[in-house]
Amino acid sequence: MNDWVVKTIVLGYDGSEGANRALELAAHIARRDGARVVVVSAYQLGSPDTDGYKWARLRDEAAEVAQKAVDDLQAVGVEAELEVPGGVAETVLLEVVESREADLIVVGRRGQGLIAGLLLGSTSEYVVRRAEVPVLVAH
Repeated sequence: MNDWVVKTIVLGYDGSEGANRALELAAHIARRDGARVVVVSAYQLGSPDTDGYKWARLRDEAAEVAQKAVDDLQAVGVEAELEVPGGVAETVLLEVVESREADLIVVGRRGQGLIAGLLLGSTSEYVVRRAEVPVLVAH
């Protein structure tokens, strides 16, 4: 059996307890394999009449929450970067996996994030059912 080496990990992160457990697992795997981690913190776009300022504020809040994960990863020697796409969390996670040619997705079992619509409830289930790469769900 060949050893599977992970090169790129996509981490769904919303600042919740589950996301923090996922962060720990992603860090462990990344350090073991020398992988880079792309921290994804999606924000739910508002209605069409939502002004640009509100969208920018949502994006900034999502980025602020996830920057901590990037900083924590870099502090232990893991190459990490942040992506903050607008949209539904499960959909944008899969889009980032495809665009980054990721080998693994790591998510928390259940998000309780600070930002509405971010990795809540069925996100991990959706990702597990539709991802074309392995998914590690942190409990």
